[in-house]
Amino acid sequence: MAKLNISLPDATAEFLRKEADGNVSAEINRAVLQRLADKELRRIAAHEQHNPPQHSDADLLRIGLGLPL
Repeated sequence: MAKLNISLPDATAEFLRKEADGNVSAEINRAVLQRLADKELRRIAAHEQHNPPQHSDADLLRIGLGLPL
């Protein structure tokens, strides 16, 4: 596991300590993972906007179940 040193404004650090239920690292990890997931979803949405899917969700379900379209 990597160990990182970060700097936060005093007020942010104080609020984080109060809200983290004693586990600041876990709270920061959750926040970073959420931020990365949000960025990935925005990337996918932008890609799909320029490259619309060829099949509807219903079609994909049928394909996944091995049913004809």
